Parts: sequence; C-alpha cells; structure tokens
Amino acid sequence: MKWVSADIEMYMKAREYVDTVIVPLIPITFKGDMIPTVEMGEFISILALELEREYKGRLIVLPAFTYLREEEPSTLINRVNLWNNNLLQDGIKNVVLLTSDSDWKLNEKDVQATLLWVPSISFKDLDKKYIEQMVKSQMKSIHSLVINLWKKES
Repeated sequence: MKWVSADIEMYMKAREYVDTVIVPLIPITFKGDMIPTVEMGEFISILALELEREYKGRLIVLPAFTYLREEEPSTLINRVNLWNNNLLQDGIKNVVLLTSDSDWKLNEKDVQATLLWVPSISFKDLDKKYIEQMVKSQMKSIHSLVINLWKKES
C-alpha cells in the first residue's frame, strides 16, 4: 500500500493484516557531485514502489525520510528512531528502512529499526529491459529479508 488516501482507507479496514512499514531513506545534497546522491534516491524509490506492488495488502510504503547528506549521524539516528518508536506504538510490528547510502551501515547498531542497505545502481543510459532485470535481481534478496521478518512473528 502507498501513502495515498485510497490505500490508507483499505489499510484502516484490514489493519490486522498490515504489519510492516517500508521507509525509503533518501539523501539530499547540493554540494560537490550531486548525481550519485540523486541516483541513490531514484534507485531506492524504484525498489520501494516494487516492494509495494509485490506485497500490497501486507505492507505500507511511507513517503521518503529525506535528509541532508551533511547532517550529523547522531541527529539522523535520533530522527529515524523517533519515526520507528511512533510506528511501533501505533501497532506496526516491522519497520524496514530502505537505503543505498552506506553511511547508514556505519551506524546500524544504533538504529532501532531493520536497516536494509542495497547498493545503488545507476539507471542512466540503461535500456528499460535491463533496468527491470536489475530491479528483479535486487528484489530477490529483499524478498528473503521481508519473509524472514514475517517468519519471526509466527
């Protein structure tokens, strides 16, 4: 489910079946070479949409958690943990943070949600068919993680 009114209406009717939230972590910068940062965001947004499509009815993809690349890691961790705590208090069982920013891996132990780091792939100048294959390939590893989260609940 997406963060749109029609999907949220569906969520409210079937809340007991939706136990997982995906939060895309999207960095922003206007310093230096911006392209790799933009590509990270593009890639994670595409993966998040694919997750939503594949698991509609079982998870919600929230709007992106955007942050400045230059932000202090401790500030980011506090902000993302606040999101996590609020979602857990609201009955969400699994919060998955989806990112291509390797800086998150450096502080993973301090993050209270499940952090899923996926290396970014540049789609610039790639054929649409090849992009689809690459996304499907990445989805296989993500699929395993999501299924394992749900198995832990059983």
